[in-house]
Amino acid sequence: MNAARLPAGRPRRRDVLAGGLAALAAASSPSAEAAETEALRRLAAAKGLLYGTAISAGQIDSDPAFVRLVLAQAGLVVPENDMKWRDINLGAPGHDDHRPGDTVAGFAVESGLALRGHNLLWYFRTPPWFGALPSRAEQRRAVIDRIRAMVGRYRGIIHSWDVVNEPIEPKDGRPDGLRQAVFLDALGPGYLDLAYRTAREADSKALLVVNEYDIVLDAPGQEARRTALLGLLHRMQSAGTPVDAVGIEAHLRALGGPPLSPARLRRFLADIAGLGLTIQITELDVSDEFAPADIATRDRLVADMYRRFLDAALDEPAVKMVVTWGLSDRHSWIVRRETNPVRWRRDELPSRPLPFDAELRAKPAFTAMAEAFAHAPVRRPG
Repeated sequence: MNAARLPAGRPRRRDVLAGGLAALAAASSPSAEAAETEALRRLAAAKGLLYGTAISAGQIDSDPAFVRLVLAQAGLVVPENDMKWRDINLGAPGHDDHRPGDTVAGFAVESGLALRGHNLLWYFRTPPWFGALPSRAEQRRAVIDRIRAMVGRYRGIIHSWDVVNEPIEPKDGRPDGLRQAVFLDALGPGYLDLAYRTAREADSKALLVVNEYDIVLDAPGQEARRTALLGLLHRMQSAGTPVDAVGIEAHLRALGGPPLSPARLRRFLADIAGLGLTIQITELDVSDEFAPADIATRDRLVADMYRRFLDAALDEPAVKMVVTWGLSDRHSWIVRRETNPVRWRRDELPSRPLPFDAELRAKPAFTAMAEAFAHAPVRRPG
């Protein structure tokens, strides 16, 4: 998708940025560290892959050195939280603050980067007023209005949308494996079809994605989630629900937790590809909560998990995108401790989950990613 400029009437940099990118423009040359490394985006693009990272409006506005690193390394950005419904809503239906999302969108367009939309519906970040609406008809209207507003606002500049985020939860005991949460409670299983059809009507070209977590490791719970997700995809296709891709969150661990089985992962990705869908690795990072304190040891273990996961995942030609959930440890949700406390280090040392450290220096994880991209089979871009 051509992201060279925003369509007329859409948010533009001069309209949405309050000076953050002006600081960037004054110091727009790549950082010394970035200049010393082969850009991940170029290595990925050589194999038909799109590499990107999560970013926020606050980072764009306040951290020009980090932004230079993003410009050097990434071909795509995704707003970490700046388009989530509860995060932008001001407490009433239709009252949304689009400035943070516009900042990320303006940055992407003016920098020539692809842009993912994340996300339209997520049970975990829904405004409190939604569940209090007095009728199913009003809840249905709120869902439609939310999707039309967001997809319409960024129509023509979004590469792909996470339309429904994390719809699966086999532990809830439903035969269909769906998560028993706010949208299912309000509208029943048909909310998925409603969401994807509304998104397609609002933008016929953006790829529509089902994004899900805990589906890549070798454990009974994750196998159940894989089965439930494949069942959902079959049902969506049978119903004519427009879905183009599966987003795979890959919040991995360097040590502890279920093992990674490359063979099992390859089979699962092949099953998705067999449905004619493309695959996006949407939220890749590797936490180190059980790794030793020694930095060199930790970094080696983190890099090893990046390498093993990507070597297996990139064997599947349907994988078209890899997005790390951040680029530098300086701006990681794990370091900020926004994750479940089980991901926190007990020794209080800062975690090191991303390709670059907090000083924007490349780490072994960067090398592992670069080598995985370099060794990946060539595929048609998607």
